[in-house]
Amino acid sequence: MKKEKIDLIYCALFHNLGRIVSRSLGQSDDIDVGKAWLKEQLPQLDLYEDSRAEQIISLASRIASGVDAGIPEVLVDGFKPLADIFNTFKEDKGSRYQKFEVLTDDSELNIASHEAVDISQDCYEELLNILTEKLQELPLEEESLPSFFNLWRILFSKVPLLPGDKDLGDLSLAEHSRLTVAFATVIFDYLENQGQDSLLDDASNLYTEFAFLLASFDLSGIQDFIYNIASKGAAKQLKARSLYLDFMSEHIVDSLLEQLALSRANALYVGGGHAYFILPNTAGTEAVLKEFEAEFNSFLLKHFQTGLYVAFGWAPFAAEQMMKPSKDSAADYLKNYREIYQQTSRMISEKKISRYDAATLQELNKGGKQSERECEICHAVGDIEELRLGDEDAQNLCPICRELRWFAAKIHTSDDSENPERRDYHYFQIVEGEKGLPIGPGAVLQAVVEENSSVSGRLYVKNKPSANNAAIHVFIGDRQAANIEEYAGMSQKETEGNEDVNRGIKRLAVLRLDVDNLGAAFMAGFSEQDGGRYNTLARSAVFSQQMSLFFKFHINQFAEDKNLTIIYAGGDDVFAIGSWQDVIKFAVEIRQKFIAFTNGKLTLSAGVGLYPDKTPIHLMALDAGQLEEAAKDNGKDSISVFNERYTFKFNDFIDGIYKGKLEDIRRYFSGQKERGIAFLYRLVELLQLNDEAMYKGHGPADDRKMNVARLAYLLARMEDEASKEEKEHFREFKNAFWDWYKSSRKTQREAELALIYYLYEIRKEQKDDAVRKQSE
Repeated sequence: MKKEKIDLIYCALFHNLGRIVSRSLGQSDDIDVGKAWLKEQLPQLDLYEDSRAEQIISLASRIASGVDAGIPEVLVDGFKPLADIFNTFKEDKGSRYQKFEVLTDDSELNIASHEAVDISQDCYEELLNILTEKLQELPLEEESLPSFFNLWRILFSKVPLLPGDKDLGDLSLAEHSRLTVAFATVIFDYLENQGQDSLLDDASNLYTEFAFLLASFDLSGIQDFIYNIASKGAAKQLKARSLYLDFMSEHIVDSLLEQLALSRANALYVGGGHAYFILPNTAGTEAVLKEFEAEFNSFLLKHFQTGLYVAFGWAPFAAEQMMKPSKDSAADYLKNYREIYQQTSRMISEKKISRYDAATLQELNKGGKQSERECEICHAVGDIEELRLGDEDAQNLCPICRELRWFAAKIHTSDDSENPERRDYHYFQIVEGEKGLPIGPGAVLQAVVEENSSVSGRLYVKNKPSANNAAIHVFIGDRQAANIEEYAGMSQKETEGNEDVNRGIKRLAVLRLDVDNLGAAFMAGFSEQDGGRYNTLARSAVFSQQMSLFFKFHINQFAEDKNLTIIYAGGDDVFAIGSWQDVIKFAVEIRQKFIAFTNGKLTLSAGVGLYPDKTPIHLMALDAGQLEEAAKDNGKDSISVFNERYTFKFNDFIDGIYKGKLEDIRRYFSGQKERGIAFLYRLVELLQLNDEAMYKGHGPADDRKMNVARLAYLLARMEDEASKEEKEHFREFKNAFWDWYKSSRKTQREAELALIYYLYEIRKEQKDDAVRKQSE
């Protein structure tokens, strides 16, 4: 990257610092105050004397804000907190505010509230002190850019660009600064290519110039690559395969930007095998995109045949198409805004339909079966070798699966500072070479400890915002409590007084969860208020970043006290596996946090399947996916638990079952003996018989009456058998159950699932011999 562009990036990033300096002095925002402060702190940065660079940055700042009238410097309330991005999302106007904080490794989910707590002058002074210290440590070089971008995210993500402003009060200083860098470098490259500096003389000229490209990619085959593996070693590879694809997406992003001589600021969003970029609309950019796509797909074909495929799409746009419209042009603006995204998506879809040219297809068809053996994990053929790790059985594996086994063995650990062999790896590097886990053309992925990281490769640090180095900071949902094969046993507890018997059904559960209608929300979520005035690229970028933090950073905190592993958490979907009680608890917590986080403006649908611990991974993934689809088919905002029969709206499941009927059943039956278990099974049976008779038309009316008589007899007998102390509590349960039984089908199904859930909790099973010996 040219020094002139590097200097431009730093000046664009520092452009808003005058606001921080002014507020630390208790004054209204003044950009010139920031310039003076910067000259004192960084005398080597003299680019502000370059009027051309200042013009580019000024234009980029306006485009980044989405407001063509410029950004006011005099504020009515300069200490008001950051407004919630969801205030202007969807139809209902919100009035919530974010709580100010500096992001740390342990920062919890920041849920906005209606209380607007000012960011004090002291807070701004502290931010400036931290920044002053960091500026002395970091050189203004290309290698330091990831550190500066991360520093801005840590310090300024909860600092408003314009406190209290109607149009920009929800745009953070961190996000605006990042977008200013992105647009400034694109304008710089476009002007260099076109040789038209005259466009800088009048902003309106550049606003109408199609100088920009919205580019995107989609990595296809992710779910099949992760889940469709069948062997006894599959469970240990799940996390490694998911993490591998996360870093493949990151590598695609950084490799492309490196070839285009752009910084990470130009990547608007990365997650779930997708990414969006702001790039210069030049012939050179398109040539790089085409060549990069072809080279990467050649790599994927070589190592994965047709299993993985990356498709790029792009569409040109003018700045005015991404900025706040006037009332007269609102309809056309929204149409054009959506068309930019749709054109990008169409190009990707067309490529995915016809992936390969005739020559490639002919070459693929020649392949045939070149070996009598096939990989025991992915079933690939060719170059199969036997691999044995430690005491594990040997396996016949292909080159990728061999490397993934080594990679999995290294990262398949939990945090244990006392034992270096059980270290949770936070650092990863991608280096040039052929030995190791291939991640792209001529590059391999390695898990490393910080002190052993190479300066020759591209270094990444995972889930540690506070890490003070030149690594690229990424967030990945990958919390792991134990090995997958242990979770079914963790669902059980020892029975008091009988060490050979466990309490609880020995099963693990799989969660598949997905955000409802996220694509539509991303393209048009901010178009429903005030004629679409809030539908700007800046808000879409903030929205993407917030969703990414929720599903790739904070989700690890939701899993902290639970026996489960997050296998995959993309930008909007989750796959987790663990003890069945904790997986359901996890699903409920994610949903409740998400509703609070989005102010109820987005919803989730989920499927939770229950399985014996020897069930193949791909079958569990498939079945849980079908349960997730059943939840989607229930009008979304739903959960399907164990079986499609038990599909409920999320609120009905949480309030009617999880915190309702299940609690009632626990309260009464927790003190009952074995006769209580048989009674519960009989209640489930009567509910199911009643469902058959009432709603499926099976059996005459006399059968329905008989079911009621059977229930009355069963409840009366149980009441008679109850002790004097138990009778009053049982009458409460009996009355409640009669109400459930005579109520709607939904209520009856809720009661049925609550009973089954409780029976799974209290079921007694003989300990396995291996478990018994381990406990002795």
